[in-house]
Amino acid sequence: MREILILLAMAGVLLFGAETRADTYSTVTLGWNPSTSSGVTGYYIYYSTNSDLSDSTCVPVGNVTNVSLSLPNGQTFYFAASSHDSSYDESGLSSEISAAIGTVTQAAGLLSAAVGLPAGQFGFALTGAANTQYIVQASTDLVHWVALQTNTGSFQFVDSNASQYSRRFYRTVSISN
Repeated sequence: MREILILLAMAGVLLFGAETRADTYSTVTLGWNPSTSSGVTGYYIYYSTNSDLSDSTCVPVGNVTNVSLSLPNGQTFYFAASSHDSSYDESGLSSEISAAIGTVTQAAGLLSAAVGLPAGQFGFALTGAANTQYIVQASTDLVHWVALQTNTGSFQFVDSNASQYSRRFYRTVSISN
């Protein structure tokens, strides 16, 4: 069982759906495509403040394809995933991803929440590069993504259908020209 998993976060992608508690912890949601191996019975998520995942924490998450972790703000964490079978034989680790916890909006200075929207709507503004295209995508399960809008440069996005979903995640993907 040597299959490699790929976490659904990558450079140039912003995921929304993080919650902040008392300015000390944020909830980060990770998602991945299910393994194509028929013997998979669960997954592990590894995370650490070290980019080589030394001193990592391993979290068994069961046979699901997304997990939310509560992590302290102000630190960069590195993540990888693996799958296992019923004998707990483990696959290799996925490619590593990283996230600056609780600092995306402040550090990047690119994203701001939309205010004054009518009830049931969600929106945000993105300050982007002038000649770069951005696709706004939405998902209810962090696995299947639907393109909602394509923009160039800075833009404002409003989802007037947000109230039709019990939960919805958003991301922007930059497209290199």
